[in-house]
Amino acid sequence: METLTTSVSSLKVPGLPSQTALRELHLFRPSQPTYTSHQLLNKQKSSISNTHVSSSTSKTTFTSSLQTTPQTASPKPIVTHRKASTGYAAAMLDIARCNNVLDTIERDVRRFLRMLRNKDLQSLLTSSVVESKVKGEVVREIAEKGKFQKYLVALVKMLTEKNQAGMVKEVFEEFERIYDELSGTKVVMVSCSKKMEEDQLFGIAKRVQKMSGAMKVKVRHLINESLPSVAM
Repeated sequence: METLTTSVSSLKVPGLPSQTALRELHLFRPSQPTYTSHQLLNKQKSSISNTHVSSSTSKTTFTSSLQTTPQTASPKPIVTHRKASTGYAAAMLDIARCNNVLDTIERDVRRFLRMLRNKDLQSLLTSSVVESKVKGEVVREIAEKGKFQKYLVALVKMLTEKNQAGMVKEVFEEFERIYDELSGTKVVMVSCSKKMEEDQLFGIAKRVQKMSGAMKVKVRHLINESLPSVAM
């Protein structure tokens, strides 16, 4: 079986001791025919929500509804999500899919999450003494100066204008969860007391892919000396 892998990244996990880190490894399975993540998501017969993008060039509108049906069909009820973060994440995913920028936004979401997991930034965003306005300005500045995709920036601006800067991380994590689910990605959590070599993580990903038949396997390696070694 031919496989491809991306480089492993090291991330700091908020709330855990400084020696704790999170690494990710991605394993892909080539298939015949080969589909991009965008094509895989478009093959899904059902969608979580559908998003309307405003024709205005200055502002992007995020709304949630069911997927488009022929004009002769009777109206369908509006889809509601238990968590606001899920609704925002689904809306951004649909906007990305409709505009053929899904892979670009998914990469930017992962990049933005790495920044949000910075220990100092986490302390600021969770601080009870820092005003919501200040938190929003910091997050908005990251979005504007980080050369992120415009729809991602629009969502961040909208949330910060609503004084919901603390929700940005949750929305992006929900986006990743939905994206992995729809693209057939198997996520494996591996905790270990010391850092594992990349070939060891690759071997785990390969075995999981063989057993599950998943198109893509994402291995998240949690490193902490106080944790027992276990894979989930």
